[in-house]
Amino acid sequence: MADVVGQRQTGAVLLIVVLGLGAALLYGVADFLAGVAARRIPVLVATTINYAVATVVLVIVVLVVGGVWSQAAIISGVVAGLLAAVGFLTFTAALAAGPISLMTPLIALLSSAVPVVVALVLGDRLEPIAWIAIVVAIVGSVLIGVERGISARSARPRTLVFALVSGVAFGFATVALDAAPADAGMVPVFLDTTAGLVLLLGIVGLVRALPVMRRAVAVLDAHSTRSELEPHLPEPDPTDPRSALRLAGTPVRGAARLALDRIREADPRRRARLLAGAAGLLIGGANVLLMLALHEGSVAVVAVLVNLYPVATVLLAWVVLRERINAVQGTGVVLAVAASVMLGLA
Repeated sequence: MADVVGQRQTGAVLLIVVLGLGAALLYGVADFLAGVAARRIPVLVATTINYAVATVVLVIVVLVVGGVWSQAAIISGVVAGLLAAVGFLTFTAALAAGPISLMTPLIALLSSAVPVVVALVLGDRLEPIAWIAIVVAIVGSVLIGVERGISARSARPRTLVFALVSGVAFGFATVALDAAPADAGMVPVFLDTTAGLVLLLGIVGLVRALPVMRRAVAVLDAHSTRSELEPHLPEPDPTDPRSALRLAGTPVRGAARLALDRIREADPRRRARLLAGAAGLLIGGANVLLMLALHEGSVAVVAVLVNLYPVATVLLAWVVLRERINAVQGTGVVLAVAASVMLGLA
């Protein structure tokens, strides 16, 4: 009988590890795509596209899986959604302003630390090997982001503030989701994504209606040049003789050049919107895995596993962009894998 119980416990722990690492993989790839997209289109636009696509995914999931719509589940989902929206906005802004290799592990560290501290305060009981694994995983996620020539000095104070707000917001969003009742199913994570989308659409409306709001949101895109945010071509100066001759002598060539320039400007933005949509698809799937993992295990363990997503980001950059992984980053990857194995054995 004891052997059966032990096997069930081991199976449950392994399931948590698989779900947590699966969510980390999807989040890591999504973050890579979102960070690239936010370099071509405004952060608010990229984030709204992410959430719109993720919401569609969660609508389908909640219709299939379902769950109990209790007051606790609704509060949990809405609070998590508002926190996550703030976290994702500032996260995308931090990655777009860079350096990505510094911002990603910093945000992951904070996102892990908040649930771990909450678990400690609430007296969450874990095996000693689990706590050791948590520490190893956090250290590994930080080392993964260490890159030669990159230091905190290369990031502006505003970028570091974005990272700080993002990490703390994501951490408490995970805690809020974990507070949902076990019978809530996918309802909390559905409300999480939906509440974030409603908030973002409200911000988009205010940005269009109020100049002061437009200036406030523009802070997120401080890294971008005006040409990245607003496609435009310089107007010719009618007082310049050379400009006047070009316009008068080659109207067809000038019109063709204008059209080509507009195509060049539009295509990167179209691709960026597609990347943002793909990131939203992955985020929707990751949110489902996160909710399943939280239903199965400790918020401290799940949060640490999920926040190993920099492993996926770094490996993706290595495979796709052929970026080199230095010795410190390689050590971080090894520690992350070791921590996952330790948690599986805990």
